[in-house]
Amino acid sequence: MGQAAGGRDGGAADPGGEIGGPLPWDGWEDGAVAESADAPAWSAPGAVRQVRNRGPQFDVDLAPTLPRSAQGHPVIFQAGDSGEGRDFAARNADVIFSAHGNDFDDALAFAEDIRNRLRAVGRPDDDLRILPGTEIILGATEEEAQEKKRWIRLQQVTPATALGIAGLLWGIDRSDRDADGPLPKEDPVVTENDGSFGARRIADPRVVVAEWRAKAEAHGWSLRESVIALGPQRGHVGTPSGLADKFAHFVRHGTIDGFNFTPYLVPDGLDDIVDLLVPELQEGGVYRTEYTGSTLREHLGLSEPLTHRSAPARRHAG
Repeated sequence: MGQAAGGRDGGAADPGGEIGGPLPWDGWEDGAVAESADAPAWSAPGAVRQVRNRGPQFDVDLAPTLPRSAQGHPVIFQAGDSGEGRDFAARNADVIFSAHGNDFDDALAFAEDIRNRLRAVGRPDDDLRILPGTEIILGATEEEAQEKKRWIRLQQVTPATALGIAGLLWGIDRSDRDADGPLPKEDPVVTENDGSFGARRIADPRVVVAEWRAKAEAHGWSLRESVIALGPQRGHVGTPSGLADKFAHFVRHGTIDGFNFTPYLVPDGLDDIVDLLVPELQEGGVYRTEYTGSTLREHLGLSEPLTHRSAPARRHAG
């Protein structure tokens, strides 16, 4: 078939687009594509709109030549934990990633903050899915899970990784040190923190270093062992039934909508989750047993795209 719009095989594109008008995936109206090969045109007359969007980043003026995907509009994911990032997600996103999925109270505070920001821009407070990133380590018993965690951390935190994390905390290049030796004797350099230390904002790294030194001395830890025990932590460790109960509590109290899993071993790190954890979650009624739709938007239970609504929150905002 020929070009979808503006050509002899398709309906003419609507010339009335405005600056800041439809985005490329919104250029085709519902029902634009002909339902029969006997139709006189590939698209219904006027169903394809010219996309004109001019701004500091883009200068677009075109007639979209391909129909929309089955879900009508891409699912927009946002990652960024600053106030500006959360506001951007509240105005524009369908899903927000977060680093607030380990501790229940922390996850709940994050979810309540996001809901407040959604209401402030005129969106329902359940309009944005919250998917914290996390790692899952499973064992047949709690002891087995903890032992497995220790083995995994030794594989993940190599000497070079430990020195890199120490450099972030101390604010000094530590790459020339022995990761299996003691903690650096120097005090950390205090600078404006950018939140890069495991997504945690450290008001005064000297306080953290003092804590590390006290615990390293008490336990006889090397620098690498201290990083493994005290450095950035993310994830859940336990038995399938125990973690299923924990996650059900998170979901039922509105702290999360699911998790963005980070496999600790690629490509096999999801096997235990699929084979052991998912059946427990299904038994607890917090994980589907079959799909009810065919698109990602449907699987996530999302409402129609923001650009298809008349609500005050628009995708162009901010």
